[in-house]
Amino acid sequence: MTLDTHVLTLEGPDLSGKTTFYETLHRTSNFKWNIQDRSSLSMICYARQFGRECDTLRGKLEVDLSNMNHRMVVLLPEFCLLEKRYHKRGDEVQSIESLRNLYDIFCDEVQKLGDRPNVMVLRENLGIDKHNELVSVWLTSLEASNAHQTGVMIRKYVLGSGIDEHTIDATLTGKFPDSYDHLILDNHSEGKYYRKILCDFQYKIEKEILGINEYNLPQDASSRRFYYSSDTCISSLHVLPRGKKMHFLCALRSIDVEKNVSIDLKFLEYLAFTFGKKYFPICEEYEMRVRLNSAHRRE
Repeated sequence: MTLDTHVLTLEGPDLSGKTTFYETLHRTSNFKWNIQDRSSLSMICYARQFGRECDTLRGKLEVDLSNMNHRMVVLLPEFCLLEKRYHKRGDEVQSIESLRNLYDIFCDEVQKLGDRPNVMVLRENLGIDKHNELVSVWLTSLEASNAHQTGVMIRKYVLGSGIDEHTIDATLTGKFPDSYDHLILDNHSEGKYYRKILCDFQYKIEKEILGINEYNLPQDASSRRFYYSSDTCISSLHVLPRGKKMHFLCALRSIDVEKNVSIDLKFLEYLAFTFGKKYFPICEEYEMRVRLNSAHRRE
């Protein structure tokens, strides 16, 4: 299982070294990642500098960061380095005074982000090669996250953000293993709940395959009817086998990130393995897209 990087955004004030780092990271990684120069964070900082409204932009930034497949690197060295670069080559837009103002705004906005596991802030001027190494290792580590580790990441995100509730997205992909354990069904607090979902969803899939539905029509792997819903916390599960890939779309109405997020994701992973191997053997890999509608800390 992997938690791939869909977008890597490079951020920072003017003259912080983004363009050089962008080119270096692309070149040394053989263009492995989709790297974007600037995001809503820059839009917020420039809006503040020019006296524009920021609330809509803050909402957009929160949506971007709450996707666990999105990562951000902020270059924020000491201002003396930016000042040195300014005096060496100048800037088409900024004066030294406005550059200092923009730098202070970036520092303030980065502090407001809190401690989020998908945001890396590079404050020391360690050199381009060291920065390249640090970011490459960091991205590779995040991408190697399994379901449990993704849950830990989501917990850190919510607790580190300073915000009590988030809507969070994560997409995990992988190939079906030859074997997997069933221990999650014996979890002391949620095992009974998980076994009921497993039983109910299996019953639904088997009925559809046999044609026990309002159309009296047996369903094959192209069906859109392999669907489970509930008013409990795990509220919507949808299996869409398509060719050699099984898409598994999961929505959780509510989740306590301090208690359940890692085990719930582990259970969803277990469902993906079980259904893929049992009902859709033509599928060799899966994509599990999870939305946590209300990922919150304990009140």
